[in-house]
Amino acid sequence: MIALSLALMQAPPQKADTVAPAAAVESPFVATSTGWTLYGTLTVPKGAKGPVPVILIVAGSGPTDRNANSPAGVRSNAYAQLAWRLAEQGIGSLRYDKRGIAASRGAMDSAIIARTTMQDYANDVRNLADTLHKDHRFSKVILVGHSEGSALSIMAAHDGAPVAGVVSMAGMGRPFGVVLREQLAQQLDTTTVRMYDTSMTAYLAGRDPPVPSYLASLFVPALRNYIRSMMAFDPKEVGQLHCPVLVLQGDYDVQISVADAEALHAADPSSKLVVLPGDTHMFKPAASKDRMAQVPAYTDPTLPIDPKVVSTITDWIKQL
Repeated sequence: MIALSLALMQAPPQKADTVAPAAAVESPFVATSTGWTLYGTLTVPKGAKGPVPVILIVAGSGPTDRNANSPAGVRSNAYAQLAWRLAEQGIGSLRYDKRGIAASRGAMDSAIIARTTMQDYANDVRNLADTLHKDHRFSKVILVGHSEGSALSIMAAHDGAPVAGVVSMAGMGRPFGVVLREQLAQQLDTTTVRMYDTSMTAYLAGRDPPVPSYLASLFVPALRNYIRSMMAFDPKEVGQLHCPVLVLQGDYDVQISVADAEALHAADPSSKLVVLPGDTHMFKPAASKDRMAQVPAYTDPTLPIDPKVVSTITDWIKQL
């Protein structure tokens, strides 16, 4: 997704990250998926008696790590907070660094990047879900995908991941090309958007058109296959899942709109749709939809996620 603005890179230093509460017992987690080593953090409720539900948190796009932090200027700690708050409710979790990201970077080079598609990441989700499913400590596995992670979770569940449910947090409900163009139209003039249209057509066809530097990240030659796979993904696939679906969306989200959440719900009318007032893309509160007002939601690791996110997911899981 498009970065909010240069304001993220210019934000003032914030407090140190919070730490796991006493109710959460954390341990390193290592697994392999199609030859790739994935590193993560397993969180279980302290003193749990018998198997507990476990969620697999699937991160959003770009270099977002297991905690929802990124070298692109994001330090939200949102995934870690979600894991900790759910542990307090008796729910376990696994959050991990996707292949090529942070501790799971491995041997990711330009040749590997050029071959990588969304399916590779969805396969990792499916394999991790299978690992958790076979772990006697857990009663059921639920995928919780944030932003692009929502699409990966839908794909993994569609491909047969052994899960009891899927939670989409700020997931695309419309094709990626539509959502991306909408984001650009909110930030660029009409002439530039038309130039983007022409350039993207050429890029997807295998050519490398000249583009302004501020759009260069959308036209990286090595990412062509990945972008093609994103353009090809149809979020309506959610309607083909054979498990319950929970759709969560903040109405102050400036990256993914309520229209996307409604589209997902329309594709699967049996899903549960919950729109959270005042929540940003990170499911942290903001004073308004103004991008500058939302900077703390992306850069302050001590700003808490909305408690309604935790209670909604907890209540939904208990009904599975």
